[in-house]
Amino acid sequence: MMKPLRNIFSLKKIHSQIFLAFLLLTIADSSYSQDIHFSQFGASPLNLNPAQTGFFNGDYRFVANHRNQWKSVTTPYKTFSGSAEMVLNGLSDSRNKYNAGLLFNHDKAGDSKLSLTQIALSFSVIRPLDEDNRHYLSAGIQAGYVSRSINYSDLTFDEQYDGDVFDPGQTNTEQFDNDNHGYTDFSAGVSYLFSTENRFKAGTGISFQHINRPNDAFFGKEAKMFSRTQFDVKLDFPLASKFDLVPALLYMNQGSFRELTGGTSVRYRLSELPGRTYSFYLGGWMRSKDAAIVSAGIDYNNLNVGVSYDFNTSDLDRASNGKGGYEISLIYIIRKVKPIGIKPPCPLY
Repeated sequence: MMKPLRNIFSLKKIHSQIFLAFLLLTIADSSYSQDIHFSQFGASPLNLNPAQTGFFNGDYRFVANHRNQWKSVTTPYKTFSGSAEMVLNGLSDSRNKYNAGLLFNHDKAGDSKLSLTQIALSFSVIRPLDEDNRHYLSAGIQAGYVSRSINYSDLTFDEQYDGDVFDPGQTNTEQFDNDNHGYTDFSAGVSYLFSTENRFKAGTGISFQHINRPNDAFFGKEAKMFSRTQFDVKLDFPLASKFDLVPALLYMNQGSFRELTGGTSVRYRLSELPGRTYSFYLGGWMRSKDAAIVSAGIDYNNLNVGVSYDFNTSDLDRASNGKGGYEISLIYIIRKVKPIGIKPPCPLY
């Protein structure tokens, strides 16, 4: 009885390995590419919208994001993103604010180490629409280069099974044309912000990613990526003297794929003294048909630190046991002292 049972289990393993290899190769050669993905979407502004370049109260902004996902299911999917922005005319009295940013993304997924490395430059122009500097409009563009690679050596195939066990020394006759390629990538977007002196802010934006539809094929045939449209909305308003509500929503559309993420954080203002501005955040979010997300964060003067965790709610939860992944975000803003008489507009996002 033991040998037939062992054969049954080995056949199941073979089928699982074949399915995994097919799935990975399908992902690698599909038009729906492996895009950078963050639950804390507002904490990765240059990935959200090129128009967010320079859309902050300060002269320099540095951002870092890390995501680790699916450790309970397979080899973890790891994502890192870093960006730096600067105001190009910070000492000018021009009503237009010109900004530039540099974005770096690196993502590695699964047993095949399917990876993406991106370097991009962003430029934006921000202009107040009224004399009171309450309405702001921003337009931005982003251009970059993306390198993609996959490691076939860590995949297993049916020829490497002898009917009972896996034999890594068994000859594998699978042939692959290419394990890396690259392409240029372009994005553009606009953002709008309304801000008042009584702690109320409302912002929205729309961006268009992969507008040139680059070829993302690992094999000979062409596989053009679908362009991705992102629409976001964010509010920030007081609930009480020390408490604010900060809801936000992100909708993404790429080909036949849709994603909707929304929720809110509650901010508690610990201190608002000059040089001692401290706040604490707690939040709850949902990504439609995929995950429930909890988040926390702090503001410490010019530094913001955020953490979040995804609880998987999709059909994959039978394998993941509800475990998704964690994220960490860091944002640091530098503000230079302006000479007397220079009062450039400073959008408060």
